[in-house]
Amino acid sequence: MTSESENRPGTKIGYARVSTSEQNPDMQIQALKNYGVDPALIYVDRASGGSMTRPAFMRALRACQHDGGEFVVWKLDRLGRTLGGILGTLKLLSERGIAFVSLTERVDTTGPMGKAMIHLLAVFAELERDLIRERTKAAIDRAKERGEVGGRPKAMTEDRVAAAIELFAQGERGNTVWKAMQKIEGPTISRAAYYAWQKDWDAESRAPDVHGE
Repeated sequence: MTSESENRPGTKIGYARVSTSEQNPDMQIQALKNYGVDPALIYVDRASGGSMTRPAFMRALRACQHDGGEFVVWKLDRLGRTLGGILGTLKLLSERGIAFVSLTERVDTTGPMGKAMIHLLAVFAELERDLIRERTKAAIDRAKERGEVGGRPKAMTEDRVAAAIELFAQGERGNTVWKAMQKIEGPTISRAAYYAWQKDWDAESRAPDVHGE
């Protein structure tokens, strides 16, 4: 296998990602090969897009150190689940003089149009943050309304609700979020209590005007 130190300027580096070990990245890998990426320079992660510290992703970035190189993905969302995370990667590549190519969306950051796209993504990333803040406030308001119902302890405090929704936006769910809630000051929160809250939040997010049991 070609070592990272042997990469020359202009080398195409491919990156593929699937969310779980059961999913198959072969379609992505084939598309990258068809574009001209050396199979030895295709890096594959089997991990959630919520984290930007995925091992193969970091190796792919290191492999793209030379000016004129290309970082190639099958689809834009292979970089991450949030616009903020995607934008951060694009800016990093741009600062290092590395072109970014997404085969599905036909995105190429070289030239004026590519730079304009990065600025446009920045606008949408800010919109995404605004929407997250709006949803956070709405969820906190709903949590306040439920706080007195049935005399149940309010384990999901305002700080916990805000933190949980931020984690949702990063693609995290379930046990990962519950463990994060335990680290935030407040009443003891059991796994069952957290999952009950998450179920209520999911139901209200899908139908905000309908309150289930």
